Amino acid sequence: MLPLTESDRLRTPVLQIGFWLVEAFDFYALANALEPLRLANQIAGRRVCQWQILSLEGQQLHASNGIATATARLDQALPLDVLILCGGDDLPLRPDHSDLCTRLRHWAAQPIGLGALGNAGWLLAKIGALDGFRCSLPEPDPSMKTAAYSELTPVAAPFCVDRQRLTCVGPQAVQGLMHEVIGRTHGRGLILRMEKYAARQSRPLLPMHEAPAKLQATLALMNEHLCRTLGIDELAETMGVSRRHLERLFKSSLGCSPSRHYLDLRLQRARQLLRDGEQTLATVVGACGFVSLQHFIRCYRQYFGAHPREHMGMNLPAKAQGAPASLRMAPVRSRASSLSH
Repeated sequence: MLPLTESDRLRTPVLQIGFWLVEAFDFYALANALEPLRLANQIAGRRVCQWQILSLEGQQLHASNGIATATARLDQALPLDVLILCGGDDLPLRPDHSDLCTRLRHWAAQPIGLGALGNAGWLLAKIGALDGFRCSLPEPDPSMKTAAYSELTPVAAPFCVDRQRLTCVGPQAVQGLMHEVIGRTHGRGLILRMEKYAARQSRPLLPMHEAPAKLQATLALMNEHLCRTLGIDELAETMGVSRRHLERLFKSSLGCSPSRHYLDLRLQRARQLLRDGEQTLATVVGACGFVSLQHFIRCYRQYFGAHPREHMGMNLPAKAQGAPASLRMAPVRSRASSLSH
């Protein structure tokens, strides 16, 4: 689903998602879907996701909790990569959704991702849009005749993305579903950064001067060795603790492993050097402890959702940025353009 083409390799496109609302939709599920998209933009430092709130007629709709939400007409939506149906718990049982099913069949035939949150997934099943696809659906209402859905291939998981179909069991599983969609377009590195941010936000503030002394010393040592990186065992030995103890220390204080944090530091330093525009790409690779250009590009792309060259010279005055590339950086021989990021 949403594969990168050769022309996309230097600049991943903005992920375009439409949320198709139905009266009495689940506001909690919609909020859980929107928040990862907003956070992805914040963490990436640029717009990597864009969304539209849609309905059949483009009128104001009310969620099941009564909150009114403005929508745009579905047939006037901007081009989409993914369209997700959002309804309430009783949506599959309503007798008045024949027009909805007709429009769903139209979208199921389009070359985009089509999904549904919670019980709305049963409408996809009803029109046959899930036939031949793995799917994750909530327990059906006792009044539903599930024998009619013999072509379904359900999985025992809170959410499922199979090619161009996206389903989940309910509001609590929506975040995982959206992380999967974002990760497939912009890389697992962005999701790791989002999870790290969320883990930090869920803990009370711990001033660094109150952090464990061993953690402070390890962080200082990492910052001093960004060019010639130290192994985790070497760091632990220098600190006089076991590797397991050091890993627990990082997990409890920073929400990640020592190796993950070390890589974060090196990539952040690399971006700063690239933005300053005073060093070539090859020099930055060596200065931040990467053994090969290809490995650096792959890690950078996964972490920042962009090719390193996109950030080169960003901190330079506009006049310098407009200079020919040959004047701003030395040419680098690489196979970067042919890499699958």
